[in-house]
Amino acid sequence: MGNNKQSLINSSLPALLFILLIWIIFYTDIHFHLGLNQYGLRPHTFIGLTGILTMPLLHADLGHIMSNSIPLLVLGIFLVHYYREIAAKVFFISYISSGFLVWIFGVAASVHIGASGLIYALAGFLFISGIIRKNPALFGVTLLITFLYGTIIWGVFPPEFQKAIHYNENSQNISWEGHLFGFLSGVVLAYLFRKKGLQEPKYSWDYNNDEDVDESDPYWLVNENEKPAEEKQNEELKNTSNNPYTVTYTFIPKDDEKKTGS
Repeated sequence: MGNNKQSLINSSLPALLFILLIWIIFYTDIHFHLGLNQYGLRPHTFIGLTGILTMPLLHADLGHIMSNSIPLLVLGIFLVHYYREIAAKVFFISYISSGFLVWIFGVAASVHIGASGLIYALAGFLFISGIIRKNPALFGVTLLITFLYGTIIWGVFPPEFQKAIHYNENSQNISWEGHLFGFLSGVVLAYLFRKKGLQEPKYSWDYNNDEDVDESDPYWLVNENEKPAEEKQNEELKNTSNNPYTVTYTFIPKDDEKKTGS
């Protein structure tokens, strides 16, 4: 129990540090009236390329940054906890690719700010990974994300469509392009990294007789009844020899009874 708690705390640290960074930038911008939002991502402009780095760090107001902080924490914990081996790669590639795609395909003369594109990328990665890996724990993460954030899928559509389905009546200033390309980035990364990290559990009956089995695999499950009779007998003898209360019986043939005085 203690190890799981410590692992969860360790998994939350990267997300907490990133959230702390965006809050420091937000507070500094508001307190000193710096107007940093003008340095967001501007599609199709050379100077707008810097927005690929700055877009997830900038937020319009308190409501904007608060609405992004909780999903970043939850998804960040899931990413690091279940995909520790590739978590950093997924995060940074999502960070860059989602912004770069917005810069290429986004509407000109618009400024994109906020970490929602990164949120959609992480959600897309975790959702698809849990399906294609066929691992029970990861599929549970997929179900949890569906329960918590399933409705965000409508955010990848243009504002006209969102209004038509009454998803977000005030979606005019929402970067649906950031949502769309963030989600697509996550989906592609889930496929590219499908061989990394936790995989579908393999049981002994999944192997052919002539197939080499790596018993160091944590998902290699051996049924006790499948052990060869000789191996089980050796184990029983070994266990018996180590038992201080072992009783040894000696059988004396009848012909020898008189000789022994029995």
